[in-house]
Amino acid sequence: MTRRFFLGVASGALALAASTLPSLACNRGAEVCSFKLFNNTGIKLESFWASPARVNKWENDILGKRVLNAGDEVNVNVSDGRPDCIYDFRFRFADGDTITRSRVNVCKLGRYTLNE
Repeated sequence: MTRRFFLGVASGALALAASTLPSLACNRGAEVCSFKLFNNTGIKLESFWASPARVNKWENDILGKRVLNAGDEVNVNVSDGRPDCIYDFRFRFADGDTITRSRVNVCKLGRYTLNE
């Protein structure tokens, strides 16, 4: 299976059906594990990477050419075919700040909020 993350905007044409439902913990035996990413900062998020903690490099930027404006949220679907629940996250903001969070359990996450 191809390793990939899907990003669905919680409002608009790219919305996924699951993005309107409450976020729930997932079973990595299932194809997709979803969580909401909420930017509760005053700064636009330009890049977001997530990789299994056991992997020594960052995967592709999940946002791609999109950005996550302050106050917005998106639904992120982890469908990389791996059994991992523990991921490392890296975020890059428009002001140049980069934040790394280690060992986030995406199987129990449901929602991840970025705060200042």
